[in-house]
Amino acid sequence: MAKEGILLDAIINLWYTSLLGYNKTMIKSNNKGFTYIELVLAMAIIAFIVLAFSQLFLRTTISVKGMEFQTLAYNFAGDKMEEIKNETFGGIGNPWHPAIWEAEVQPMAGKNFTRNVRISSLANSLKRVDIEVIWTEGGQNKSIEISSLIAEKW
Repeated sequence: MAKEGILLDAIINLWYTSLLGYNKTMIKSNNKGFTYIELVLAMAIIAFIVLAFSQLFLRTTISVKGMEFQTLAYNFAGDKMEEIKNETFGGIGNPWHPAIWEAEVQPMAGKNFTRNVRISSLANSLKRVDIEVIWTEGGQNKSIEISSLIAEKW
């Protein structure tokens, strides 16, 4: 009976290997390492991921720098607005302070920021102040504008 079991195992093993087209030694010899195609494919996937993250990092850096310039421009405009608000109402936009001031240029963070101020009277006791700041970033002109109404104090 033991011989029949060994014979049956040999027949099953022979049938199994002939059905699948390989034997157990072939299975062991093919699993030793990566093929060149697998390595090239893995390197291409890694390169794609690194490229995507580098593009994300570059765009984030450019965006942060642009926000820095915009913040400087708002501060530059706000300083002038506070200076105007601290003047007496009669001194704002009178003949000694013209309605449109000459452009003021100030270098900040390696860029030249130009500030234009316009003052217009809306009524006897109300004036409008518009301040525009212009700078060049990435070959394009960028600008911000702030406006305020100033009323005569009673």
